[in-house]
Amino acid sequence: MKEKLMMKRTGVFMVVFLVTLCTGMAGAQEKIRVAGAGGMIPLLTELAKTYMAEHNNVVIEVAQRSIESKGGVMSAAEGRVEIGMSARPLKDDEKGLGLQMTEIARLATVFGVNRSVTLKELTSEQICQIYGGRITSWKELGGGKDAIMALSRTDHDATKETVRKGIPCFKNLKEASSVVTIATAPEMTKVLAMRPNSIGITDAIAVDGSAGEIVPLKIDGIDPTPEQVKSGRYKIIKNFYLVTKGPASGPAREFIGFIKGPKGAKIIESLKAVPVK
Repeated sequence: MKEKLMMKRTGVFMVVFLVTLCTGMAGAQEKIRVAGAGGMIPLLTELAKTYMAEHNNVVIEVAQRSIESKGGVMSAAEGRVEIGMSARPLKDDEKGLGLQMTEIARLATVFGVNRSVTLKELTSEQICQIYGGRITSWKELGGGKDAIMALSRTDHDATKETVRKGIPCFKNLKEASSVVTIATAPEMTKVLAMRPNSIGITDAIAVDGSAGEIVPLKIDGIDPTPEQVKSGRYKIIKNFYLVTKGPASGPAREFIGFIKGPKGAKIIESLKAVPVK
């Protein structure tokens, strides 16, 4: 009788143990860490939210503080993140690190102005004159009488590099001492939205998320829209890449697959970028 009772209790224990183990396994979550270029943070955050809503066994942590493209590349190379964000291709000194780049989107680099500015269009030459210090007031361009506050990015920044490449007169331009250098894309968005009479280097996603506080300028008569990016008429374009140490595997590979698929493309398009298949 005691043996039967013991076997029964043992059997119950085993069932409880197995149920607990299976429940624990079912509840286990895979983590994907993502960090890098500040301009990519809003896009990857939205993609992660949608993906996690459909995959409750995956947690995607998108760092909300920019460590720039270089930081994203090196974090992936050193295993500190599963996915790095880079707004530029690998540089020569990074090509031997065993990394794989996956392009996910292209979008317009934008010269945006604070909504206080009445002008809606500038030429490439006027942009260079502003940043070179030869034009200092909006009045000189047919706008208000206030002084121009020109905001730029550091020279090693990927967004600034697209401006150097996309506007011939900006290629070797020495910016005036009055130009204010902003360290990261999120900070640029914040300052540009808050400071009257300012002009700054930003992108279509930041403009779209500013709720009208930042107004995109036409450059040489061409709007910085996804359609003009696709057509090739708008020349100041940056590329968004995801960086992994070797080919992506496991949850990271599945997340990247989602981004490259139709659902990811829809989210990318909703943020005014052009998905890359």
